[in-house]
Amino acid sequence: MFPADTGRQLLDADEARVARASRELTKIAAALVSRPMDRHLHEQMRAFLDSESEPSLASWDVLLQRTPDELKERISTVLTVQALRTAS
Repeated sequence: MFPADTGRQLLDADEARVARASRELTKIAAALVSRPMDRHLHEQMRAFLDSESEPSLASWDVLLQRTPDELKERISTVLTVQALRTAS
């Protein structure tokens, strides 16, 4: 049985927010390794912390509240939708 919703949006709002935050923080952290005193990077990090940190942490808390069965269901749904998109 395939999920009914195979539209553009694959992740829910909390999942998407955490994924975006993780990518952005990883990008900033990696750049800081090679350019630790780059003012622009420090500004990027401050901007992220000022605008995205709290919402991202709140979404992370939501994801942490999911049960193992809920997590397995989401993983299954996301993988199924990705497979369907790849096959089409």
